[in-house]
Amino acid sequence: MRVPLSWLAEFVDLPPVGELTHCLTQGGLEVEGVESGGPDLSAIRVGQVLSREAHPNADRLSLCTVDIGDGEPRAIVCGAPNVAAGQKVAVAVPGTRLPDGTKLKKSKIRGVASQGMICSRSELGLGEGHEGILVLEAGAAVGAPLSDLLDAGDTVLDLFLTPNRGDCASLLGVAREVRAHFDRGEVRLPPVEPETEEGEPASEAVTIAIDDRAGCHRYVGRVVRGVEIGPSPAWLQQRLEAAGLRPINVVVDVTNLVLFEFGQPLHAFDLRALRGGEVRVRAARADEKIVTLDGQTRVLEPADLVIADAERAIAVAGVMGGAESEVGSETVDVLIESAHFDPMRVRRTARRLGLSSEASYRFERGIDRAGVGRAADRAARLLAELAGGSVAPGSVEVEGDAPAVVESIDLDPERVNRLLGTELSPAEIATLLERVGVASGARGSGLQCRIPTHRNDLARPVDLIEEVARIHGYDRIPPTLPAERLAPVAHPPLRALAERVRDTLRAVGLTECMTLPLTGPGSLDRLGLAEDDPRRRAVRVQNPLVEDERELRTTLLPSLLSLVQLNLNRQAHQLRVFELGRVFRPSGAGELPEEPLHLAAALTGGEGALWESESAPLYFQIKGVAERLLAELGQGVRQRPGSDEPFLHPAASLTLLAGKQPIGALGELHPETAARFEIEASCAVLSLDLSALAARPPTPVRYREVSRQPAVRRDLAVLLPSDVAAEPVRRAIESSAGPHVVSVEIFDRYEGRGVPEGRVSLAFRLMFQRPDRTLTDEEVGKAVERVVAMLSERFQGELR
Repeated sequence: MRVPLSWLAEFVDLPPVGELTHCLTQGGLEVEGVESGGPDLSAIRVGQVLSREAHPNADRLSLCTVDIGDGEPRAIVCGAPNVAAGQKVAVAVPGTRLPDGTKLKKSKIRGVASQGMICSRSELGLGEGHEGILVLEAGAAVGAPLSDLLDAGDTVLDLFLTPNRGDCASLLGVAREVRAHFDRGEVRLPPVEPETEEGEPASEAVTIAIDDRAGCHRYVGRVVRGVEIGPSPAWLQQRLEAAGLRPINVVVDVTNLVLFEFGQPLHAFDLRALRGGEVRVRAARADEKIVTLDGQTRVLEPADLVIADAERAIAVAGVMGGAESEVGSETVDVLIESAHFDPMRVRRTARRLGLSSEASYRFERGIDRAGVGRAADRAARLLAELAGGSVAPGSVEVEGDAPAVVESIDLDPERVNRLLGTELSPAEIATLLERVGVASGARGSGLQCRIPTHRNDLARPVDLIEEVARIHGYDRIPPTLPAERLAPVAHPPLRALAERVRDTLRAVGLTECMTLPLTGPGSLDRLGLAEDDPRRRAVRVQNPLVEDERELRTTLLPSLLSLVQLNLNRQAHQLRVFELGRVFRPSGAGELPEEPLHLAAALTGGEGALWESESAPLYFQIKGVAERLLAELGQGVRQRPGSDEPFLHPAASLTLLAGKQPIGALGELHPETAARFEIEASCAVLSLDLSALAARPPTPVRYREVSRQPAVRRDLAVLLPSDVAAEPVRRAIESSAGPHVVSVEIFDRYEGRGVPEGRVSLAFRLMFQRPDRTLTDEEVGKAVERVVAMLSERFQGELR
């Protein structure tokens, strides 16, 4: 939010700029930038147009006689359509350097000499406004430097407001903060009450009703008759432009001025455009349409709150007005709306419509419910002063359901000091709270604090403790150790498991990725999942970031494979990536979804560097990653060749089992799946349910002394039926070889010449070793004999 300091100074006395920005930032209102200075207008003079005649040689130009107070009036050619006799204007004479660096010279325009230029706002560096010249106030002194009339060198603070500090989205709110931090006396308010009221009461001009009492808590309307629509005075336009708004006309500019002063959004309706002479605050009808002020047609829903007349919606409550009731050049009578709407309703409507405004920004954060009438009165007074209107007596006020608010909070001074590490007395705490508008009184040993209506963020004792810390000064709180010993907090088991998984996968060269949890059914189609696959039952999101991604993911693979495809398209080959994240499974009606933790990993093959040797097939690489991970986690997961997953190659995949329950799968990506994801390189993936893995107790880790004795190796080549899996055979050899076998590894598989049909040759390497002495050949021989006998009996195996 932009805060012009000259405007803020009318509300409160200000310290030096450096001290102000430092203290506001320390107190939670971060000053993101300071804009100082402006165009030098000292060489521009105030002139008065004495006459205006048509240019003899051009239809769109005027020949003006202008007095700038230096003696003889000057003839100046002007192309602005709004120049008129009697106006006070800004004049640059030949030799003057304009703010953009242009030096004005004597010139002839269509054959007529022009002795200067009547300037517009843009030519003076004061903002937009090419459509006409800058018209000054009638009381401006002819010949005076324009810098005496317009303060173009104002300093503007750019404040970042956190969502809970909606009270500071106004000059009044920032002034309160300055008073609180610097104790600068009372905040000064501009005059509010209209000076005079005349004519029929406002209640005779319009009737107001609140049908949706939960959506609108209070609605105040004031009527101003006989306004003259035109540009605002220069001082008002200058203030709005310094605050970041474009001037429109005097009525709209007044509502925006009051919004920045008090933080209360206002809207002005053309009273003549209200059908039936009534205003109703109601819920929108299904598929009801309205053309908003930006010219767009909006389709509304019953959850939206609207302002309507007797026939149709005329504004989206708290967001934007409608074009059909807009104040225009023909407007004579105006209805000023000031209301207090439910912040949640405004926020949801603004997000759904993708429509953000200065009004919705403030309503979403909460406004001062006690300032609704004050803002309407202020706007009515200004319209009477600046637009020549007359204020109708009284206002039309209607109350809805009272909002749920916290009016008082009991605060324990001892708890304040315990949490902050301070030694403040109850009186000092009460004084600090009083500086932020929180009045307090003694209640037993504590304080009963009354919350002001503009502080919607104060709801608990800790909120008040934060206020004490802010105003006392964070830098004044001494560093102290907690009075009570803090016990170490153990990580939840699943989080500890996740960290071990990350450490292991990074150690083997994989890079962690993070993707959004939102997806669409098309991603599951590309994965090739069957229509009855449980993973197609997804949780739908009501307000998705992208319309095509309305579902929460049930598997990590689609987003990870999309990431692989994106990197391959950018010539990033040989990827080794993984993602650790939650997937979402629907629960019963009205219950939150289950969120198990899953792991997905992907490896790709491609062109390597010239000096790199040929790497192992991707299937064995991803299998090695899984085995290394499970070994580090102490999980003895069984492996079953093949997989039912449609996205895996049937001949290069396996299933990971915890008991009889599948908890994951790995293998090379099916060619059809790779084609649907446009992955042209070879790719292998791993999918693992870590939540199911965490539910199993890890295998106890056993340590043994490293033997100093030599090991004995025996290699066995065994003919086995071709349908026998290698891993069960390896485990059987390990269990039957006796207590001195230290490892059993498979190092060869052969089918072909010399091997009978229906048989396969598997070669195993057995390592024997004792910790206390060298093994004899006889001991090793007996162990091998047991192994051979077991292979023959259980697997119909025979030595080659």
